[in-house]
Amino acid sequence: METHIILVVGSILLSGGCIGLLIVRFTNPFFQGVGWLGASFACGALGAAVFTLRFGQNGNLPLSLAYGLILLALILLHVCFLEITGYSVQLPRLGTVVFLLQALAFFVFRHSRNIREVSIAVFGVAVAAQVTQCAWQLKKTNQEGMDAPVWFNIALLVGLGMFSLARSAIVLIVGTPTNPQLPNPLEATASVVFLGAAIGLGFGVFWMEGHQIRLKLEHLASIDPLTGIYNRRSFIALCEQELLRTSRSGEIFSLIMFDLDHFKAINDRHGHRFGDVVLCEVVEKLRNSVRNIDIVGRWGGEEFVVLLPNADAEAALIVAHRLQYHVDSISMASPRAHGMEGENRITVTLSIGVATYFGHDPTITIHDLLHECDSAMYQAKAEGRDRIVSVNAPLALVR
Repeated sequence: METHIILVVGSILLSGGCIGLLIVRFTNPFFQGVGWLGASFACGALGAAVFTLRFGQNGNLPLSLAYGLILLALILLHVCFLEITGYSVQLPRLGTVVFLLQALAFFVFRHSRNIREVSIAVFGVAVAAQVTQCAWQLKKTNQEGMDAPVWFNIALLVGLGMFSLARSAIVLIVGTPTNPQLPNPLEATASVVFLGAAIGLGFGVFWMEGHQIRLKLEHLASIDPLTGIYNRRSFIALCEQELLRTSRSGEIFSLIMFDLDHFKAINDRHGHRFGDVVLCEVVEKLRNSVRNIDIVGRWGGEEFVVLLPNADAEAALIVAHRLQYHVDSISMASPRAHGMEGENRITVTLSIGVATYFGHDPTITIHDLLHECDSAMYQAKAEGRDRIVSVNAPLALVR
């Protein structure tokens, strides 16, 4: 009777959770996978309810049906994790196979005297296979900043799989009571474990959702919406981290700041929408000019900045000249051109300033370095634009 009470309480809890999850799904579009989690809870609640019929009628069909519903709940949980991690929502192949094997085992052994033991053993193996695949999927798709909730869910899934295998082994060795209405500590423990795992995994899903929403908001707060590179605030924060690191290690780094020449004229003559297209094209050339470890950002308007870790003045100039060469190749058709040759092509030039930090100088701040870089850029503008000025490199290297 203890198992019966646990199953009834579990069915009520999971039913309430299902209703709450469906309400969240239809009222909050930011939560991914919640609908599938609600469906998983519904199957679990129905499975627990059907399982109680076995105690009242002593039939084998309710037992197999209940196991099938619980296994389906785990498959739907896997689909929930697929949606959360950004994968295309599809029915897991392994889950489909083990679900069909569970049903096939019942029809093959339905007249056997050991149908209960066989059903439990097959169910335990199927659960272990399904949760192992789900845990592996979570590990494979783990994103930066998601370690805690992901490994929490993996631990629950692996623990549930190990318990299911151990339960199957015990049942095959010891057997089950001939009278299902007699107290059965193993079945009571299984009911508690599966119910606890369901509640824990539901919490784990919301933990993952919360982390994902936080990471998305942080990303939106740090990225320039037009160009997709770091905004000014985030770029300064990254520069401060690099300055702190290099001031301790004695390494060097360089900064590049550049401005699009006569960009206001492009906006005035061809429209701000076309100006945005030009900015995005310049950023694309910028990405092609730097290394993977370099950090690029939008300083404001048509001004951009680059952080070059472990780059001295000469290396920074090489990057600056490469950037200048790539941007000089831009030739875009104006949307306001009327078939006039020579006036329907837009070219872009840059005024570039370069500054280098040589390490082991606690008196220098990142704002000092950015000011030096900014001054060099405006010096390039004062000298006629379309040129590079370096604070630290010899004049021969600049030319």
